[in-house]
Amino acid sequence: MKQKYSANLKRYKREIQSSADWRDGFSDNFYSAGVNEDCLPSINSLSFAPIQNSSKLRMLFAYRLPCMYSGIPMIDPKLLSRWMKNRVFSRPAPEVFEILTPYADSFSAGTIEAEAFKILYERSKIHPRKNLKELLQEVKPIYSRILRKSQMPIFHEILEASNNLPPLYQQRFKLLIEDAENKLNERPVLIPFSSYEFKYKLCKIKDDIANGQNIKAKKVMNKLIKESKHLSNTTNDKTIANQKKVIRFLEYILKKSILRNHEQLKELIEISKLKLNKEEIIVPFTRKSFIYDVVRIIEDYPESEVQDNIIAIAQKLPTSQNYLPAYIMKIATEPSEKVGYRLIWPSLASIEHLLPRSCGGLDVMSNFGVATTRENSARKSIDFVEQLERRPNTPKYCQMYVDRLIELYRDGTFDKLNINPKYITDYAKTIFVQSRRKIKLDVSRMYRNNLELA
Repeated sequence: MKQKYSANLKRYKREIQSSADWRDGFSDNFYSAGVNEDCLPSINSLSFAPIQNSSKLRMLFAYRLPCMYSGIPMIDPKLLSRWMKNRVFSRPAPEVFEILTPYADSFSAGTIEAEAFKILYERSKIHPRKNLKELLQEVKPIYSRILRKSQMPIFHEILEASNNLPPLYQQRFKLLIEDAENKLNERPVLIPFSSYEFKYKLCKIKDDIANGQNIKAKKVMNKLIKESKHLSNTTNDKTIANQKKVIRFLEYILKKSILRNHEQLKELIEISKLKLNKEEIIVPFTRKSFIYDVVRIIEDYPESEVQDNIIAIAQKLPTSQNYLPAYIMKIATEPSEKVGYRLIWPSLASIEHLLPRSCGGLDVMSNFGVATTRENSARKSIDFVEQLERRPNTPKYCQMYVDRLIELYRDGTFDKLNINPKYITDYAKTIFVQSRRKIKLDVSRMYRNNLELA
């Protein structure tokens, strides 16, 4: 009989499977089901393809516009693209911070990124020749101990909760916790090869390389992606020989290419070879992977209250979004370029639909605001009035945004970029409507010498 999942378990499965963090970490052990190949094309990258009619507004990103929800001066995505292209984040850390210091006000106080920025900045003074990854490797043991100290009581609580389950479930949870502890202590574990995981990670690397705009590198990645399609989707005694052959060919392509020294690609190939040879490897622990495996173990248990209880315990594990040690451990495994990208990404400027597209909002200038990628992602399709409850300072920051636009209008920037200043009043009107008349922005400074908009 097909198991009827509880509403909470269904929600947990949706959240975990749709989470970019989960796909980043990937569920690695024997209880993991892998990822549906349909998710592979949906990977997010740093794209500058303009939303219809938004290209004019994007030109203003270069002028440090304040976010309409947080007020922080945002960073132009094109600036980050140039930094990535020039491999700025691979340089010695003091050089990196010399470039980033003028944008320090974009790292909102109290955020994980701001805390990490401060730690790395201070360490760079002590070790001026080290890059971001080397600095993270230096502090990693400290934050690893702090993180384990917060995780272990939760693991023990899960084991205690599983003691009332049938022996099969107890054994599975025991193995899962042992696997987690091995990963946390950087002890090797046996991990099965997953072609879905391999293709996904290859696509992630392709996206990172695309940001650098190197044509030859892009061609190599396209060839690797094309050849990786020959990997069979399942790994068993019948398919493993073919999978090894494909991986060897991908390695041959890589060694003959401009990307022969690319750290992530080399590591991906080497780890895949070890997995296919059924050799133990060291892999990092990830919270999302662990919770996914908890869901996999408990999903066919007949009592929904027991399911919800164990999953709720696992959800107590600290996240990289709200706990600095977890964030440090997450980025410490990545190359310096990716570390820099992660630090900057939440502060990037992005187009915000005042009335979300999913609610009928149009891709027109009068429906556009600007917000950081963090705030934009957090709002999703939430109604604007509800957003005001979540971000009560929005009226103040919307006024800051309008004031900055007026400054740019009056100093001739709008005219230079051929942007119609009517956008400012249209934005104010849309905010007034979407806020249910709660926010009335002051645009009076637009008018000078009795000149008004036509």
